[in-house]
Amino acid sequence: MREARILRNIVLGILALAVAIAAFFIFYHPPMRLMPVPLLFQDGTADQGFDLGPALADGSRLDVFYATSRLPVGSRENRVYTVAPDGRLHVGRAEMRIGDEGSTLDQIYEWTTRADSGDRPFIHLERMNEYATLGSEGTAAEDAAGWLAEINAALAESRDKDILVYLHGANTTVERAAGQASQIRHFSGRDAVVVLFAWPTAENFLRYSRDIRNAIGSAPQVAELLELLADHTDAERINVFTYSAGATVGSDALALLAREHPEAAQHLGEVYHAAPDADFRDFVDDLKAYAPDAERVTAAVNLGDSALRLAQIVNRGSRAGRPDLRELSPESAEWLRQAAGEDGLEVIRVRPEDMPDLSASSHTFWYDDPWVSSDVLVTLLFHMPPGERGLETDASMPGAQYWSYPPDFPDRTRALRERLLARLRGEAPAAP
Repeated sequence: MREARILRNIVLGILALAVAIAAFFIFYHPPMRLMPVPLLFQDGTADQGFDLGPALADGSRLDVFYATSRLPVGSRENRVYTVAPDGRLHVGRAEMRIGDEGSTLDQIYEWTTRADSGDRPFIHLERMNEYATLGSEGTAAEDAAGWLAEINAALAESRDKDILVYLHGANTTVERAAGQASQIRHFSGRDAVVVLFAWPTAENFLRYSRDIRNAIGSAPQVAELLELLADHTDAERINVFTYSAGATVGSDALALLAREHPEAAQHLGEVYHAAPDADFRDFVDDLKAYAPDAERVTAAVNLGDSALRLAQIVNRGSRAGRPDLRELSPESAEWLRQAAGEDGLEVIRVRPEDMPDLSASSHTFWYDDPWVSSDVLVTLLFHMPPGERGLETDASMPGAQYWSYPPDFPDRTRALRERLLARLRGEAPAAP
């Protein structure tokens, strides 16, 4: 009898521990860490006066513009955005900090240019300063006038005259979403003008289905944001970068923009979908609408992506990041093959078996892997096609033109860096 009670207590203790561990991973959302140093910035380039390196005069401080359809609480000067959806669009500026309060400029350079710089620092969200709620008083442009003026001022001071709109994935806090967006801001040399769109997620992976419904419901507000930026800023292009379920939001919004606001859609530049968690058939239908307006559409996929494998089971259909061409109609399949071959759609196959230290099931490759993050930056900042960035065609996936990272990609990136330096100095074009 005593042994039975002991056994029961042991089993109950194990169950309690398992529940505690599961709850920890469900509800624990640490800040983003500064991503591993992209290949483009490695090899101690700060010591060489590398022109592409971040201009770190502000040290650990950086900021991104934001728009959100989450319900706010608190004062405008220090907003907190909840997981609940809001029918209104709120715009402002997010203030971030890399590392601890005492992080020095030397440490920031180490973390930015040295591949072996040790543990990566957290990117902390210090404050969300809301400028306006659109539609609360007048037109969106009138309500957002001060915010738009600051974006134009940032564009005037920047070498990069584009705006980048970033859309995060499911189960993501505002702090993590802002941390992801700020990676591009930081590694562009604080040059890229980045606007985070923070759509409402439940911040709990058990509520993934609700997140997908919220993603679909957020598309009109993203389209409103894109139209506002196209019509009322000095940006040369509006680039859109989606990650994971952000592709559901972004894909729907881009198609809506192209169908209902075609003049604004003409301002689209690069559209980049990393590990897109969107229904594959809907994704292709949306592509047909907006791809002709964009300068280029890129989809980076890992066919071993474990998160998308699970999403496929939940949604009962393949995801754009793990596509099943058999789901498409013959007409859609033919359109996709033609678009991937010659009409501005670039499909990049991320092959972890060819890349050091990348998990075969990685879903986070765009910021976890230095090869991919480097290529993302070159694509968004320099608008170069894959062949000029060092990628090569992937013959393992017949039927269309796919791209992948060759084993000598680090060597190609070093050569690319020299060409980009020459281009920035006005000495030579960036093409090989």
